Amino acid sequence: MVNLEQIIRQLGEAFEPAQREKIALTLYELTQSLYERQLIQHIDALSAQLRQFEQRMSERFDALTEQTRRNTEAIAALSQQTQRNTEAIAALQEQTRRNAEAIAALSEQTQRNTEAIARHEAILERHSELIAENSRAIRSLQESIEQMRQHFTERIDALERAMEAMRQHFTERIDALERHFTERIDALERAMEQMRQHFTERIDALEQHFTKRIDALERHFTRRIDRLEKRVDDLAKQVGGLATTVGYTLENEAYKALPALLLRDHGLQVIGRLKRGYAIDAEGNAYAVNILGEAQRDGQRLTIIGESKAQLSKQEIDRFLRRKLRPLQRIYGTVFPIIVTHMTTSPDVERYAHEKGVAVYYSYDF
Repeated sequence: MVNLEQIIRQLGEAFEPAQREKIALTLYELTQSLYERQLIQHIDALSAQLRQFEQRMSERFDALTEQTRRNTEAIAALSQQTQRNTEAIAALQEQTRRNAEAIAALSEQTQRNTEAIARHEAILERHSELIAENSRAIRSLQESIEQMRQHFTERIDALERAMEAMRQHFTERIDALERHFTERIDALERAMEQMRQHFTERIDALEQHFTKRIDALERHFTRRIDRLEKRVDDLAKQVGGLATTVGYTLENEAYKALPALLLRDHGLQVIGRLKRGYAIDAEGNAYAVNILGEAQRDGQRLTIIGESKAQLSKQEIDRFLRRKLRPLQRIYGTVFPIIVTHMTTSPDVERYAHEKGVAVYYSYDF
């Protein structure tokens, strides 16, 4: 039978001490409950076997009683027959000779019946002895069962007392552990609250310190950014003026060189001179044109519309076509688009311009 200490040792390596004792107690209670149920089942099985044995003995005793009754009735019938035979012998003396043999045979039969009765009486006596022995065995078994019941009752009572003592012991230990850990948890909570208050105060102090520093830095950088913005605005104005100057310089050179280049490359005869100007459409919208002039080719008059770019890209070409050329075509009808530049952003820009029908000239062509 497994005891509590064995269960605790077997659980020693797998669980903590507190968990090990709780689990061991639970397993011990389950083991004792299972053992008690098995013991009760065994006692019930013995009682059932005893009842079956008593039933079989009772049935055999009833059978013997019935057989004895039938034998008694046979003996009574035989006695009556013997009386009738005696009366017949007395009444029929003349048949004595003829019935002597029958009487002798009847005597033999009677002897045999007597012997059979004696044998049955011996059997009944033996059965009575067996019944007595069985009764004694039953009483002995009952006494043994009673002794076993008392023994197991005492052991069960002892186990119950031991289990109650263990339950009380572990309950006290669990209560002590709960009080111990509750006190430790309370102490930790108080310490955490103190730490929280301490760090909260430090964080508040740091926030105030850094807020002041950030405000000071914001004021400092705001003043510096304002000065930088002013300088950037001045620089933008200077760069814008420089870009305008560069653009004007490129256009001024184009005005002089383009008539000859257009005549050579496209058969255009410039009429008058090329210039800067504005074109106004039917709605009164004014469009600034960097290069504007009239030309003639094969007897057809057309308008030269041009623009200058320091560095030409595909996006600039599309923007020129969309913002300048298409609106001005509604004003002048037939136009010849042209762009002058110092350089392109990629090798295929010039081919892209030719595919769009735009003539491109570089500053080094002038």
